[in-house]
Amino acid sequence: LGLGNSMVSGTALEDAFSLDQISDLEAWYKFDTNITLNGSDVSLWGDSSDNGRDIRQTTASKQPAYNSGDVHFDGSDDFLGLGSDVEFTNFTVMAVVSTDTTSSNNQTLFSGSSTGKNFFRYDTTLWRFRPESGASSQGTIVHELTNGEKFLMVVVGTVISGPTLNFAIRDNGSAIGNTNVAETTNSGKFNFANIATHAGAANQYWDGKISEFAIFSAALSGDDLTNAESDLMTRHGIS
Repeated sequence: LGLGNSMVSGTALEDAFSLDQISDLEAWYKFDTNITLNGSDVSLWGDSSDNGRDIRQTTASKQPAYNSGDVHFDGSDDFLGLGSDVEFTNFTVMAVVSTDTTSSNNQTLFSGSSTGKNFFRYDTTLWRFRPESGASSQGTIVHELTNGEKFLMVVVGTVISGPTLNFAIRDNGSAIGNTNVAETTNSGKFNFANIATHAGAANQYWDGKISEFAIFSAALSGDDLTNAESDLMTRHGIS
């Protein structure tokens, strides 16, 4: 396998690292990889994990633009989706992104297939998260972005007693904040189906670029978290 002295899930890597060395990888939309174009727009972004979870957009007018390896969403109606939900309890999302505007509410980075729940979005100065339980257990974390600045966004969801979810966000390898969502039915679950939209809801689309996106079925920590963040930041020239 050419791994040399590399070890995952416990010991920091000494040689080349790849996200698929973490066994909890569920889907990986890798930079400039497995992208199918319809003219200059993206109709499919193939999954680089072994799980076959390709995301696609069959409606030409809703296909995001291809931009030198980045996938560029217009904030109006562009998105890519699986077509069905993947359910998570503990999870980690890693996304290399940039926004074209920080003045718009409801910029959804990822979501499930139903409106009103299962979304993570940017609202001008903060991130808003809702699990499967919906509005009764949403949480927010203040985090101000800069227009056009590429950064690594990491969202870690951890089931705590109840069960309910604690969600934490990280920016370029540094912790920003965390919060527990209110405990209620299904507050310990999150469904994933789309990037750049809140299940097609009007005026709730990501306005900017997504360079790479990966989701894991575990709350990554320790060397797994450090190695994954370092790999993404290095490959995308983020310091």
